[in-house]
Amino acid sequence: LVGSVLGVGMARGIGALDLRVVMNIIISWLVTLPAGAVLSIVFFFFLKGIFG
Repeated sequence: LVGSVLGVGMARGIGALDLRVVMNIIISWLVTLPAGAVLSIVFFFFLKGIFG
């Protein structure tokens, strides 16, 4: 989906890209990985505390 948004935008010219959408995509990529890592650590220690 992301590739198609950027690909169509580039095919139509750089002016056709909605830079707010592109920035939202980039920000979501940057937030997703650390958030997933933090949640994994939290769940690991939570479950380790319950099940030993």
